[in-house]
Amino acid sequence: MTINVSITVLAWVFGGFETSKYVLIIFGFLISILIKEVNAKNEYLFYYNNGVSKLQLFVYGFLMNFVFSMVLILVINEVLKFL
Repeated sequence: MTINVSITVLAWVFGGFETSKYVLIIFGFLISILIKEVNAKNEYLFYYNNGVSKLQLFVYGFLMNFVFSMVLILVINEVLKFL
């Protein structure tokens, strides 16, 4: 999650809020998954033992990231309206 936020902040600084929204939703999650695959490839044993495949875990993670990002974007847009 911290990698996701770091990437989003960089996109916000260099591209503005509109750019950072898409980076947060898509690229931040994909880069987080890539780093997880490289650094901790064998840490999925708990999920596998409970009948959850890596693909299911990634899809669920992406969907949760998407929902969280949309809520965060809506809240930030509403706050910016009042400023």
